[in-house]
Amino acid sequence: MIRGSVTARREPVVRLRVRGPGGDVADVDVVVDTGYTGSLVLPEVVVNSLGLHWQSGGTAVLADGSTHQTDYFEAEVEWGSAWVTVLAMSVGPDSLLGMRMLAGHRLTVEGSLGGVVEIVPWP
Repeated sequence: MIRGSVTARREPVVRLRVRGPGGDVADVDVVVDTGYTGSLVLPEVVVNSLGLHWQSGGTAVLADGSTHQTDYFEAEVEWGSAWVTVLAMSVGPDSLLGMRMLAGHRLTVEGSLGGVVEIVPWP
């Protein structure tokens, strides 16, 4: 189970451990964004500090309809009791957890300030 809380900005946030190819680990607070269909968005500072390997570039359409050039990097994320390899997008300072990571899981959010956020495997 992955747990977090609802912030003062009314965002559901969980903390994930992200590992780079050299074994360095960073704890990253990510906003759970059900409107994001990808796996993970990591801030450029995390990508650089972990030395994540570049995989490809592309164009992303953001929630506001704007398009941005983006880069994709390979990262490992501690997901429950295992480390999983994901393709993480980096497009500025944001950190998001998307629907691709939530596949096969149940997301529960208590929608008040400080409310509990839980991600649990779902059969």
